[in-house]
Amino acid sequence: MSKYKKVYADIKEKIEQNIWQANQEMPTENELMDIYSYSKDTIRKALSLLEMDGYIQKRQGRNSVILDHNLVRKPYVSELKTVSELNRFAHHQVQTQLTNLYIVQGQPEVMKELEVDEKTDLYRVSRVRTIDGERLEYEISYFDRRIVPYLSKEIAEKSIYQYLESDLGLGISHSRREISFRFATEEEKSLLDLAGYDMVVSVTSTTYLADGRPFQYGTITYRPDKVTFVSMAKR
Repeated sequence: MSKYKKVYADIKEKIEQNIWQANQEMPTENELMDIYSYSKDTIRKALSLLEMDGYIQKRQGRNSVILDHNLVRKPYVSELKTVSELNRFAHHQVQTQLTNLYIVQGQPEVMKELEVDEKTDLYRVSRVRTIDGERLEYEISYFDRRIVPYLSKEIAEKSIYQYLESDLGLGISHSRREISFRFATEEEKSLLDLAGYDMVVSVTSTTYLADGRPFQYGTITYRPDKVTFVSMAKR
């Protein structure tokens, strides 16, 4: 891991564990140089990455300030986070329920995104997520079984990504996402607490391993009044 990424990872962990709290000023660049024993250029690269990912706000002539990053229903578009990671401090009651888990083949859209043929086995996993007593998220995901050979109810209801990284030793790199607003399907109406809404926010994504292989394709739908997506824009 490069020096600036080590600094980035350490500061990020301090922010996520609430050691360095939201709205608190960061140490100066010179102080960070002393803390990490790296050059000013390395510190600046780490701070730029932290700003891009929404952890801090750099201010001209003043110390950077830490942004509020402890959000469950405001997922950051630029990050891949599991529910347990987002809910690290247990501010919300979250339960994941598996609704279906089976093997399929020959799904044209999925085949295209995962770059597989009609003979490739795929896991189809559907899950409902209840947050603070309301069913607010519904997910359908497909996994390439050549990469993910085994899934179970226990894994799906705990954390698939944790299983892939910890048990299978896979490195998950990034996700390409498309966000849209559409009318809810009958399935979504029956599984989600839509509170009178007839539309959902839909996030469709393809997720890749560190070696560039796509391994997951799917969609998560949300009740529209319970989700906000945050991204950082740089000029």
